[in-house]
Amino acid sequence: MPQALFGYISRMIKVIDDQRTIQQLHRRFLHKLADEFTERIACWVGFPSGNFADTVSYSEELDIWVSSNNQPTKFWNGFGVGRPKPGSNNSLVGEINFPFETINRRIAGAFAVEDGGKILVLHRGKIGGGKPGIGKNYFTDNYTGEWVRAWDGDRGTDFCLVAEFESPLFASQVADFIKQIQRVKRLISDDEERAPFDFSDFIYSEESHGQILTESREPTTINRVHGIVVNRLAELLVSQGLKVARDKNRDLFIHRQSEVLMLFEVKTTLSTQAMCTAMGQLLLYSVPFPKRAFLVAVFPQKLSRKVAKRFEELGIQVLYYEWEDKKPKFLNLKKTLALLP
Repeated sequence: MPQALFGYISRMIKVIDDQRTIQQLHRRFLHKLADEFTERIACWVGFPSGNFADTVSYSEELDIWVSSNNQPTKFWNGFGVGRPKPGSNNSLVGEINFPFETINRRIAGAFAVEDGGKILVLHRGKIGGGKPGIGKNYFTDNYTGEWVRAWDGDRGTDFCLVAEFESPLFASQVADFIKQIQRVKRLISDDEERAPFDFSDFIYSEESHGQILTESREPTTINRVHGIVVNRLAELLVSQGLKVARDKNRDLFIHRQSEVLMLFEVKTTLSTQAMCTAMGQLLLYSVPFPKRAFLVAVFPQKLSRKVAKRFEELGIQVLYYEWEDKKPKFLNLKKTLALLP
């Protein structure tokens, strides 16, 4: 995760190592998924070394399925993307597994508690999947979700933030993480959104995976929908035949023939800090583009006329969205895309 340009607000997070609590939280994890994963489909679950028969749970809305069982040292939860084919082999995309007891760093999933008692689902970033070159380093280098630093027994460890138990979008957060794994796995084969250029040599500050920027004085829960908003916007752009990509500094951009046409910066609140960082990040991270690109700040509420005019004076367009049936709906996307050549 790129270090923030305008400062950090840190939180104390501790990995849970009590056996009984882990078991209780895993039951809650499955129950919360069951609220959304309501369809049961008998099929074969495939993994690199074989397959097994199972009846998986599928969410049509999220287009994700899950298979769960208990193994000797862990609670195993394997996820796939797309509707499972009954009676056929269906490949796993990623796993979120939890140790039966205490802390086991060979198992990627973990439950944690932060200030105020909120329970989080974390992941160490260790993924495989049978593809050469896929591993923790490759995943962490290309993962564009949120990172947190948690007290992990006797040490501090950087984790991917998967979901928050109390969020009404819990299942969507889990699905977003699995789709991040799918995206990163596809990058190694150039199958998805890798752009034909690299701006990684243009870095304003050193990266720090251990902290997370939150909008000042805003509930941290709201920031955990960032990936959901970015992914939904990307889906809509791709559905219109546009090529999109992202990197650690840039939420999303449209490109054509090695040229960036439009850069998006997504915010989940309308705080003063969110508006300032949107301006700063769009202006700074568009500097290395050889040609001028359209800059678009994405907000969940309307800006005041005075503030909107200031964005316009800086050459920044504003795209608004609202939540409808747990999905972001972009209100003026058609007008925004009409700017493209």
